Order: sequence, then structure tokens, then C-alpha cells
Amino acid sequence: MIPPLGPGQKGGLSGGDLGSVLGGARKKDRDDPAKAIAEIAQRLSAEDQASLLKFARFLEQQSPAPEPEPVPEPESIPRPENESVIKAMRRLSATYHMLDRSKLLNETSALMGQHVMQGRPAVEVIDELEVVFRTHYEKAVAQDPTRQTGGGDDDAAGGAAR
Repeated sequence: MIPPLGPGQKGGLSGGDLGSVLGGARKKDRDDPAKAIAEIAQRLSAEDQASLLKFARFLEQQSPAPEPEPVPEPESIPRPENESVIKAMRRLSATYHMLDRSKLLNETSALMGQHVMQGRPAVEVIDELEVVFRTHYEKAVAQDPTRQTGGGDDDAAGGAAR
């Protein structure tokens, strides 16, 4: 429901933007449409909320699905000599910034524990950390629909050879 025109308004958007018409959305909410829509919906009657939901679902059906973003290439950060395990984790996290760190947590924390608690040499742990990160990256690339060109496994293997 569009708010009625106030006294002295002849039409058009009085505040200069759609946000002011749609319930006086504040400037900070212009950057977050979902929050602005939720705030507006809270102020509507149950009947109008149902209408807003129907309209949103209609728009969703009419809109094309967004194109998936391809998994980006890793950053090229060289491994320095005498690198500590902590610095290697930082370097690998920056190199493979596109990976979900929570999926790496079990493997990386186990390797860190072997170094700290069991005295495993840093070089060995870092070598394994690099394998863990690269393996997770290759899995992400293999599951990336934007890179599937008929030879999905060849693409992932080709990426490992670079």
C-alpha cells in the first residue's frame, strides 16, 4: 500500500527517493535492502504483510537466478625461508582466502597440535598444511559450476600442476 499524498503534494516522490516513500527508510538502511524491507513489513498489518510476501515471491519467480561467482585463483605468496607454523597459517589463509576456514579447522588444528605439543618439525607441518589448503581448493574448483566445461576433473588436476 502506497502512502497517500500529504497536503500540498501534487504527485511524484516527495522525499526524492523511494526509501522515503517506503516507510521513511533511513540513509543507513539504503545499503541493506533486506533490513529496510523487514522494518517496513513489521509496521504493516497482517493482511498487508501477506500481500508483500506474495509480491516478493512473484518477483523472485520473475527474476533470473544470479550467475554463480567462480572460485578465484589463489594469491601467489611465496613461502619464505625459516617460516614459523603460525606465519605459514597466515600466508596460506591469505593465499586461499576463498576457502571456508571452518572446513579446514580439524585438519589444520591437528597439524598445529602436532607441532606445538609433540614437537613435530615446522617444515614438515608447513608442507602438510600446504597440501591441506591446496586439496580443499581443488575440491572447491571441482565443485565450481562456472568451471565445469566437460572435463571437470582435468581442470582441477591442471590447476594443481601450475
